[in-house]
Amino acid sequence: MNTLIHFSQYICYYLTARNKHGIHSPFVFQLLTEVIQTKRFYYNRSEKHSALTSRLLSHFKPKSIVEIGNYNLSEKSMIYHQNFQNIKEDLIDFIYIQKATPETLNKALKYMHNDSVLMLNNIHQTKEEWKFLQNHSKLNVSINLFYIGLIFLREQQEEQHFTIRF
Repeated sequence: MNTLIHFSQYICYYLTARNKHGIHSPFVFQLLTEVIQTKRFYYNRSEKHSALTSRLLSHFKPKSIVEIGNYNLSEKSMIYHQNFQNIKEDLIDFIYIQKATPETLNKALKYMHNDSVLMLNNIHQTKEEWKFLQNHSKLNVSINLFYIGLIFLREQQEEQHFTIRF
C-alpha cells in the first residue's frame, strides 16, 4: 500500500477513533478495559497484535478456534490450523481471518453463534469486506482497531460500530 495513502487513512482513523470514555456499550467497555487497552508499550505492530490475540483468547476461552490465512496467529497460544473443509463442529467460538474474501466471510458467518468472535487482519486493505460485515443483518457489534477488526454476533445488543484507538 502506498505510504502516503496509508498515513492519510491512519490520520482519519485517529481523528475519529474514541477511547474507552466515549463508549456506552457495557460489553464493549468491559472488553476495552480488560482486554484491548493495556498500559504496556510495544515496539512493533506484530508484537502488539500477537499480545492482543493472546488476551482475547484468554478472555473468551474459546473451545473451538479456526485460523484462515497464511499468518501464524500466535506461537504462545498454541493454535491448530484448520480450514472450513475439515471442520467437524457446528459452531465455532473464535475465527481469525488473515485475508478476507467474500467467500471466506460468508462461510465464517455460517459457523458463528452469539458468543463467537470474528477477528480480521488488515481491514483497511479489504475495505469492501469490512463494510460488508458492518452492514450484515446478522452481525451487531464491530470494533475497528485500524489494523484489526473484531466482529460479534450479539443478539441481545443493538447494532453498534466502534472505532477505537489501539
